[in-house]
Amino acid sequence: MVRSAREPRRKPRLRTELSDADEARLQAAVVLFGVPKAEVVRRLIRASVQAGPALSAENTRAVVELAQQVRMVGRNLSQVLRAIHRGQAVRIEDTEPVWRGLHEVVAAINDELTEMTVAYGSKLRRQAGLPLPSEIPTEEA
Repeated sequence: MVRSAREPRRKPRLRTELSDADEARLQAAVVLFGVPKAEVVRRLIRASVQAGPALSAENTRAVVELAQQVRMVGRNLSQVLRAIHRGQAVRIEDTEPVWRGLHEVVAAINDELTEMTVAYGSKLRRQAGLPLPSEIPTEEA
């Protein structure tokens, strides 16, 4: 099919308004990835479609399990606070193992969530054709 001179081929365009904060983020992405704004947006669009859901089925199950652990920690803290209010609290030195245990559970939950989100962020970067943080050159002083 021959296109007439009157009907030039037009590519679809996107025009959008950004908040100052989003514009700053877009500029940061341009600098970080070394590509023009339009390319950043194109890559984000491609990555959002190709990357799939934010969490895999396995990660979803892990988040459900972590939420159960967080509720358990909350129940433990609630029991300790009730005991304090009833005047049944033991000396702070005697509670140290409880607080250490709670801290360890919270730290483990944090580590697992961090691992999931870092892995997903790396997946999105690969899908978008962007370098991983470890591959981004840093300026040396």
